[in-house]
This record gives sequence, C-alpha cells and structure tokens, in this order.
Amino acid sequence: MVWRDTSLLGRKRSLKPNHVMGVLGRSEDVLNTNDIGNLMAAVESIPLFPLPGTVFIPHTLLPLHVFEPRYRDLVDDVMGGSKILAVPRLRPGWERQYDGSPAVFETAGFGEIIQYDPLPDGRANIVIAGLGRLRIRRELQPDSLYRVAEGSIVSDTYPEGGARALDASLRRLRMMLAQIMAGRLGLTERLSPLLDKHLEAAQLVNGLGNMLLPDVDARQRFLETRSIVTRVELVETMLAGALIDAVAHA
Repeated sequence: MVWRDTSLLGRKRSLKPNHVMGVLGRSEDVLNTNDIGNLMAAVESIPLFPLPGTVFIPHTLLPLHVFEPRYRDLVDDVMGGSKILAVPRLRPGWERQYDGSPAVFETAGFGEIIQYDPLPDGRANIVIAGLGRLRIRRELQPDSLYRVAEGSIVSDTYPEGGARALDASLRRLRMMLAQIMAGRLGLTERLSPLLDKHLEAAQLVNGLGNMLLPDVDARQRFLETRSIVTRVELVETMLAGALIDAVAHA
C-alpha cells in the first residue's frame, strides 16, 4: 500500500522543525476567519486519498510514500492548487473493491501538504499537516483517476463558558504528561512540544489522542467525537493509565 506513520511528530528525518511547530500550533497559528472561509470552499470539492487502517487526526502529521498512479496524479494536481486533500479510512471489506471505489467512513481528517519530495520515477514522499475534519456528503464524478468528494467541515463543540472552561483539565493533562516524561526520558523529545501552554485545547487533546489511542476503531470514534469535553476525559483516562504503568516500571 503506502508507507505511513501517524505519530504526532512523524519521523524526524522527514520533517523540518518549523513544520513540526506549525502543525502543533502556537497561538499565532490558529486559523483566522479568512482561513476558515478558504477551507470551507476547499472541502466543497476535495480529493480523497483513502487508506485502510489509518485515521488522520487533526493537528498531527501524516507522512506518506505515494506510488500508485491515481494517487500520483492526485498529488500532482493538488500541488498545483490548494495542496489540500482528505484522508478517509476505508471501511472493512475494502480489499474486494480496492481498485474501484470501496466504501469509506464519512468522517475523515483533511490537511495540507507541507512537504513534497518528488522522486525521479514519479513516486513522491509527502507530509500532510492535519487542518481539521470533514463529513463526506457525497462523492462527485471527476474526470480523474482519483476520487473527489463534496464535504462539510465538522467543528468541535465546547462547554458553556467556552475554551476557558477547560483550563483546569488542560493543566491536569500537562501535569500528568510531565510526570510520565520524568520517568521515561526517552519520550522527552517527542512529548515536550505538548507542554507548550500556547496550545489550544483541541491541539493538545488531539495530539495526545493520536499517540495514546490503541487501535484504529478507537481512533475513528475519537475523530467522530465532536465534544471536546468528552475527548479531554478520554485522554485523561488514558494518561492516568500510562502514569500508573510508568510508576510501576520505574
């Protein structure tokens, strides 16, 4: 299929430092009104790069090795335009129809190609930065080998009081993360960017969920969960389990 690594920071050799911080997002990287408007227009007709066993969570990086002719065409086309594409997960049973248009999950992550390394034989290595998630309303009939869909952006829902109502929960997450790092120094490079207090709730929670979720079905449910409170609670439970494990093996 394609090589992929859905870890938060990807493979170090594939990424430039400014790309890493841009995806994790400091306060100045948060989308403004114009960005949102452009994204809403982009997802009205967005190329699809379906993958089995992969759930693309916003605010993470997805490196891919592209070699199939239809996806080489897709990448060539988007690099000449918005650089934006969606990566839906293929539904079980996709093997029987892979060369056609097997069913995909309607909720998918989408993002922008931030690194493009074409190879002499037409293949390419790319890195996609997760910008958000969308719901596929219907597939279009493009004049291309690859699939294109009409989508709509899926936004998060916040508690009464907005993002500030989550401040205490985010402090707990960072405290637990720091405790885990203190006991496992090998994780420092990978996890320390998540301690940045400038990260917004969705950026922190999605980054943690991307690393902690155990299987593809759990990741899909996480992606489909609009409530930021529910996602915070899930991540906090998983961090607590990881902290207990770290203490037990200290």
